[in-house]
Amino acid sequence: MDLIVSASSNLRGEIAPPGNKSHSFRALLLAGLADGVSTIRRPAVSGDWRRGVRALQLLGATVEQMGAEEWKITGVAGRPSTPTDAIDCGNSGLIFRFFTAASALSTRGPVVITGDESIQTIRPIGPLLDGLTQLGASAVSTKGDGHGPVEVRGPLRGGSATIDGPDSQYVSALLIAAAAAGVGVDLRVRNAGEKPWVGLTLHWLKRLGVCVEHENFEHYRLPRREGGCWKGFDYTVPTDWSAAIYPIVAALLTPGSEVMVTGLDPEDPQPDRLVLDVLRAMGGDIRVERDRVIARSSQLVGRRIDCNDFIDQFMLLAVVGALAAGETELVNAEIARHKECDRISEMANALRAMGATVDERADGLRIGRSPLHGVDLDSRADHRMVMTLATAGLAASGETIIRRAECVEKTFADFPAAMGRLGANVRVVKR
Repeated sequence: MDLIVSASSNLRGEIAPPGNKSHSFRALLLAGLADGVSTIRRPAVSGDWRRGVRALQLLGATVEQMGAEEWKITGVAGRPSTPTDAIDCGNSGLIFRFFTAASALSTRGPVVITGDESIQTIRPIGPLLDGLTQLGASAVSTKGDGHGPVEVRGPLRGGSATIDGPDSQYVSALLIAAAAAGVGVDLRVRNAGEKPWVGLTLHWLKRLGVCVEHENFEHYRLPRREGGCWKGFDYTVPTDWSAAIYPIVAALLTPGSEVMVTGLDPEDPQPDRLVLDVLRAMGGDIRVERDRVIARSSQLVGRRIDCNDFIDQFMLLAVVGALAAGETELVNAEIARHKECDRISEMANALRAMGATVDERADGLRIGRSPLHGVDLDSRADHRMVMTLATAGLAASGETIIRRAECVEKTFADFPAAMGRLGANVRVVKR
């Protein structure tokens, strides 16, 4: 499908984003590894979620959908079986990294994990493979280039390991696998990045009774643990702060707007909620009231932004920078080049096409204020590109067309309709 977006004003009303993807997948994997039955309510169900469900089933877990928003998982007690088929991650880096590490818990043969072009060419996995190998498993890139497909053989024996950790998923994956195995691990991380996202994993492990000591996200210790894996649990997935930021920014950038985003937990460890502080510092009129955020039209001022703690909001902050007074510099975002697409280059290209002045750098962008105009753009099969370009289109003159927008279902399938209910000029064209 394509999205057609045109300049909008007076956005009004309430919007309730879906459940959070990062919590959903941690809950899914941890339930699949648990000893006993878990119930997950209101997960972020998408094509990626169903690939994660299939991956768990291949590893021996039982997954049942009990209703529209409830899933029951019977775990493997930390001892997954060897799949009869390859695990296909699609274009999910999270499934790729997390299930590669979990596969090292299987002791009855090799596990193959593969995915689409982004998994096989853009998203590196070498540091995770190095870590698994140092901890006693066999883990190799079958092409020898540090990308998928990979082949993993357990068991994970524990011990000491040192890895490069600019991508938090390497660290999170190793911590989850080591905790499920119950082996003692001493893990050191060079170039530690995306620290709040590792913090989200530590939050989950603590919730399940797993003790992890760490020093500044650079040195982790998991003591050897007897008594098997954690028990099954009940969990309701919280509203997605990542998805909530798009309507918040849309309200800030369009004239006469006031939008309320509901169902949010200001204490949730999701790192993307930190973007509110950045937007306020730029002049955003944003108010938090218990479980809701109210955003109003604002005159924003550019600034220097370290994006590493909320890397998924890099592209949206680039749009904010293009429409803010003065200059905006986005830094420490090199990891954004290794997502569904190279988000630094693709965002630079899209903004230039819309009339912005953009200087691309190795780790980010420098952007000057420019009036934007609508153009014909491609999503690059990236769900966040769709929502970002749509938000830009609301503040641009003319008409913005976003091709191949169906990938938005990965995190916010109702995004076009939800924005339309606020008064945004957004329509879907089926191809």
